[in-house]
Amino acid sequence: MSGEEKVMDEQEYVLGTDDDELTRLGLQHELWREVALQGWERGGFRAGHALLDVGCGPGYATFDMTRLVGDEGRVVGVDVSQRFVNHLNAQMEARGLRNVTARMMNVEELDLPVSDFDGAFARWVLCFVSSPAAVVEGVARSLKRGGTFVVQDYCHYEGVTIGPRDGIFGRVFGAVAETWRARGGDPNVGSVVPSLMERCGLEVKEINAISRVARPGTSLWQWPETFFKNYLPTLVDLGSITEVEKKAFENAWQERISDPGSFIITPPMVEVVGIKR
Repeated sequence: MSGEEKVMDEQEYVLGTDDDELTRLGLQHELWREVALQGWERGGFRAGHALLDVGCGPGYATFDMTRLVGDEGRVVGVDVSQRFVNHLNAQMEARGLRNVTARMMNVEELDLPVSDFDGAFARWVLCFVSSPAAVVEGVARSLKRGGTFVVQDYCHYEGVTIGPRDGIFGRVFGAVAETWRARGGDPNVGSVVPSLMERCGLEVKEINAISRVARPGTSLWQWPETFFKNYLPTLVDLGSITEVEKKAFENAWQERISDPGSFIITPPMVEVVGIKR
């Protein structure tokens, strides 16, 4: 259940970069926008600031950031997916915006001016990279003194709870986590982010837990539904689950949809706000 993943082309991006994923990411941002806005407020992001969107994907959060900084500020989005960067730049042109730019760049090898940004944001990015320390170090280097880095990421992905319980849910979420690990990611990376920040000269200002509850028929319930639709076939293709397990999951999920007592507690996340010393 996530979004702004590591990319070079569709095969390197965990969930791909096709139109279905573009749509899913748009829905995901709508459902999690308020959580992002709260993090930006705690990070002190404001009008006139220069902000960095790390792993910006197609730019859904990036454009919210441009509205926040206004005409006197600027936003730079970086992502390893050329397709998503192209999408962001096309949207920028269509909207007539001049305070945002997007660049294709490996977030583990950030090539940005030193002490150039007032703030940076990364959501569901560090869990997909092989060296989150390199990302944090690169961001820290690009921040001005007093600049803030706001990270929102999983700290225990497999801690998701779907009630009533069924063993197939744990099986599938475990398989998802293993596919991320196989690519060098860490679905529990949030647990080490504060330490990474401190090692890179960022003083940890806040650590906040993020967890939400979804019930059938609510807007948030669509988040895991779109994820399952896009990723279950991939898990079968990868040999991570069998077709029988896929069907068992889909049957169990349909049962939860029709049960008004069903609920999901989203995978535990952590928000870390660090300030450059």
